[in-house]
Amino acid sequence: MAKAKTTIAAKLEDPASAEFGEMKRAIRKNTLGKPIDTICGRVKRKMGSGDDAGDWPFLYLVTEDEAYVVNGSANSAAASAYRNICS
Repeated sequence: MAKAKTTIAAKLEDPASAEFGEMKRAIRKNTLGKPIDTICGRVKRKMGSGDDAGDWPFLYLVTEDEAYVVNGSANSAAASAYRNICS
């Protein structure tokens, strides 16, 4: 979980402001049906100005050490990955 938090925080405008909510680690299936070790959760963050910017869902692929933070369009790659694997 610590590695996931570090990787997710690094993707934020202000990594030190990251506050993690619910995080669940599980073996899930990717879009090809292959099992993968994942962590799904939510992260609260602040803007560079210090204003609260709400929270975003994220997906962390443990073996690959890859993180996807859903911070924009519902059609983004991060949103699709989160939806397909975490939902």
